[in-house]
Amino acid sequence: MARKPADQTVNRDEILVAAAEVFQERGYLGATMADIASKVGLTAGSLYHHFPAGKSDLLLAVLNAGIDAVLREVDAVIAAGAPPDETLRHLIEAHIIGITDNVSIGTAMVFDLHAALDLTDNPEGKDAFLLRRDEFEKRYRRVVEDGITAGLFRHVDMGIFTKALLGADNWVSVWFRPGGRLTGKQIAERIADIFLSALRC
Repeated sequence: MARKPADQTVNRDEILVAAAEVFQERGYLGATMADIASKVGLTAGSLYHHFPAGKSDLLLAVLNAGIDAVLREVDAVIAAGAPPDETLRHLIEAHIIGITDNVSIGTAMVFDLHAALDLTDNPEGKDAFLLRRDEFEKRYRRVVEDGITAGLFRHVDMGIFTKALLGADNWVSVWFRPGGRLTGKQIAERIADIFLSALRC
């Protein structure tokens, strides 16, 4: 693939997908800027033009892209105003379908999150991402709390339940295979059934 000069327009989303794929293949520590640049036909120097802090910039951008995509879906589901049990089902399904449509980014959310927590060269970026991740979790907590208040769900340890739910959702990216026995939507429906059954009174 021909290399592009730094000033040529490059699709940021293509760079992020390429970075997520390299992180998935090699892990954050094993990935290099040259590996990522080669996937989009850039030189490593050109890639630094777009992400001056290098891999840490790219990692946070990949993680934020993942959060952005699922938050858009989550907020749309919540805004629809369905009862809490229906809302939670739709949240789980939107989350998992988003992951199965973007497996490399979903995998980064599982395996490379720990690398993000260790970033020392961009503490502000790291802290901003962690705040957004916490806001994402709070949306799920509020829906479960609303279901408990409405008498639809039994009382649960909110922290453990929410983390177990989101962990199960995120881990789908590790074992899901396109073209496998079940589609992303079918997997999402089954996982929603499991967690809703655990919550119902």
